[in-house]
Amino acid sequence: MTNSEVERLELELECEKLRLMSFQLDNLLEEYNQLLELRESIQLKFFTTIENVKKNGIPVDEDYERWEKLRTSEREGWNEEIDLVTNLKYDVDDNLKLLDNTRMGRSMISREID
Repeated sequence: MTNSEVERLELELECEKLRLMSFQLDNLLEEYNQLLELRESIQLKFFTTIENVKKNGIPVDEDYERWEKLRTSEREGWNEEIDLVTNLKYDVDDNLKLLDNTRMGRSMISREID
């Protein structure tokens, strides 16, 4: 195997590693979206249930200000994580583009030489 072939294989391996990372990050972002949708659904059901309990004469000790603080804190934490994952995704995809361009350039040069 020539040095050129080894370099080409190493470059392809790096591309595949980056593709895998990009795929994993895409999946993680999708799961965050599902988490946010689920949390929104749960919150709606929670407050609807609390209102129903109150309408039926059962006292409920509610502190909406406290709930709002908790939800805001929770959402801020998730947003930080989502931002981190999104930034990683951009970095991985940018590196993948660079490697793909390098690989394509080397392939064109190799064809011209052959």
